[in-house]
Amino acid sequence: MSGPVNNRTTREPAILVRGLSHRYPRAAREALSGIDLSIGRGTCFGLLGPNGAGKSTLISLMTGMIAPQSGEILVDGVSAAADPRALRRAGALAPQDFAFYPALSGADNLAYFAGLYRIPKADWPARRAAAVAATQLGDWLDRPAETYSGGLKRRLNLAIALINAPRILYLDEPTVGIDARSRQTILDAIKALKADGVTIVYTSHYMEEVEQLCDAVAVIDHGRLVLQGRTAELLSDAAARRLTVTLAAPATARARTALKALSPDWSTPGRVDLDLAAQADLPGVLTQLQAAGLKVARAEYGVSRLETLYLGLLDQAAAEASA
Repeated sequence: MSGPVNNRTTREPAILVRGLSHRYPRAAREALSGIDLSIGRGTCFGLLGPNGAGKSTLISLMTGMIAPQSGEILVDGVSAAADPRALRRAGALAPQDFAFYPALSGADNLAYFAGLYRIPKADWPARRAAAVAATQLGDWLDRPAETYSGGLKRRLNLAIALINAPRILYLDEPTVGIDARSRQTILDAIKALKADGVTIVYTSHYMEEVEQLCDAVAVIDHGRLVLQGRTAELLSDAAARRLTVTLAAPATARARTALKALSPDWSTPGRVDLDLAAQADLPGVLTQLQAAGLKVARAEYGVSRLETLYLGLLDQAAAEASA
């Protein structure tokens, strides 16, 4: 689908967040505290954090659903405080909860939300066709949405957001609990949207999706920004590299004891995972594994997964909070 026309320079961030804080009434602590973010135009930006970290609050602020108590949000260089409707004009949200009318057909839901968005009648056929093509909903449009599978409901959620042809698309857990085909359809749609210049803010607990899609990520925990940076750079700068060893035979108790100093992860049957220092002597480690009695079928060595980095950051933040 063709991307939105935007004459702003590509070097200017699509979204700039400065010192953003928010506390809900009667809450013991701030939901967000001093958040600074810069989201590049035409990029996919991963917003990560555990449940209750403040991600949903941040999305609500960035989409104009609630007003910040302090700080600033700029969209395309325009302050949301100076022009509150700027956020809603620029973006669309596909929320984690299903946001459509179950008794209506997919087609009627799209038409209803087109009316809410005030899409000109002349633009509607092309908008509908693009949204349906991106989500591959054509065969189900005439059926009531309440009869859809979980995957089709997620795709309808996305299609409703797309009919507004947003410059910025907010996706909150868009692939949670769905079948493999719908998941791939949504991921392919996201890649195509990004290629067309749409800026995407993406929340997910599926780290492999984030690593695949997102150019940059931010990690939020207890309302505070823990980390922000380009995905590839964060992974390459990580202190650990993961060695995944597939075993030809189960590890003996003797082998497990002999390798304890390497802090191996035995949680996956038939393999052992080791997070090694970047400068580790890989041949020496493999020799050590074999000397301990492991029967190695295959060894794979690469940059540590985003999940490893993410969980390590949360563990570090928890340790600092309890210190």
